[in-house]
Amino acid sequence: MPLEEEQRLSLNRSKLRKILSEEYGNLTESSGNGIRNNSTLWVIADEESPESMLGASLLELTTQDQLDLVIFFENLKDAQATQRRSSILNPSPSIFFLSDGKPVPVEPVAIESKGNAQEAPPEFYELCSKFGLESISECGTWKGEILGLEVIRVADGEIEVGVGKFDREANSLMNSGRPLSEVLASAVEIVTSSRKPGSALHPLSRLARERWLRADALANPEMFGFENLTCVDPPRERESLRETMPAAATGINAAGKKVLIVFSVGVDICLVSFIADLISLESPDCVEVVLPEKDILVPVEKSLSYLDIPLVVKGVVGGWEIPTI
Repeated sequence: MPLEEEQRLSLNRSKLRKILSEEYGNLTESSGNGIRNNSTLWVIADEESPESMLGASLLELTTQDQLDLVIFFENLKDAQATQRRSSILNPSPSIFFLSDGKPVPVEPVAIESKGNAQEAPPEFYELCSKFGLESISECGTWKGEILGLEVIRVADGEIEVGVGKFDREANSLMNSGRPLSEVLASAVEIVTSSRKPGSALHPLSRLARERWLRADALANPEMFGFENLTCVDPPRERESLRETMPAAATGINAAGKKVLIVFSVGVDICLVSFIADLISLESPDCVEVVLPEKDILVPVEKSLSYLDIPLVVKGVVGGWEIPTI
C-alpha cells in the first residue's frame, strides 16, 4: 500500500476512535477504511472517497458476519446523497454527518433533475441513419454511438464529431471546412475497425464496455426476454470518456413487470449506489444486473443482495471477447 494511502487510512481510523472511544470498547481495525467490534462496522468517508464509500463499505461488509454498518461523512451533501441511496437497502446503513466532529443524522437529498434534450438538427438523424449509428438522448445531449462508443453529438445546436472531448475539439480545428459526412466517415471507419468482436486488446475496444453490453442488448432484446428495451439516463452525466459508469435500460417482461436492466463490467464499487438512484428515479418492479460471466464474483453478488428489490444477476459474453471467425 502506498505510504500516502496508508497515512490517510490511519488518520481516518484515528478520527473514528476519537468519535467512538467514549461509548465503545474493544475496537479493532477493519481491512478497509474503518474499525469494528463484534456487532458494527464503522467507516468514515473523506474527500478522497465520498461517492464510492457506500459500495466499498458494502463489499467489505460481505466478508463479515451480521455486522451493522455506520458511515460518517465530513461533507453534508455527500451524507445526504448516501442517505438517499441507503434507504433502498435492507438492512439500511446508518448515515451521519460530522458537524464539528459530532455525528448528526441527515435527511436524504433528491437527485438533481437533468434537462430534457432539445430536438436534434435533422442532419444528425440523417448522419446516424447513413452510418448505422445508435442515436441516444442522454442527460440532455443527443449522441450517436457505435457499440456504445460515441462518435458524434449535438452540442449547443451544433454537430460535433469525435470520440471524447479532445477528439471532438481536434476534429473541429483540423477539419474546419470539410463536409461533416467526410469527417464522420473517417471516425466511423477507425472505431468500427477497432471496436468489434475479438478486439479485446485494442484501446478503443476497452472504452465504455458497459455501454457495449447495453448496445448488444438494444440490438437483440429478445435474447434477454424483452420485445424492446429503452435506454435510461444515468443519475448523473459521466465526467469523461474514461470514467467507468454502468449503463442502464428498461423493458417490460412477459409478466408485464417493469424491469430495470443495469450493465456493468469488472468490480465497480459504485454499482450499488448507481442502481439505488435509478430505482428511486425509475420505480421498477425488479432489477436485472448484466455482467460478463468472469465478473460475477461472490462479493459483488452479496453486495447487490442488500438492494431491497427483487434482483437477479445474469452473465453474458462481452462482444469484445468473441473471437473473429
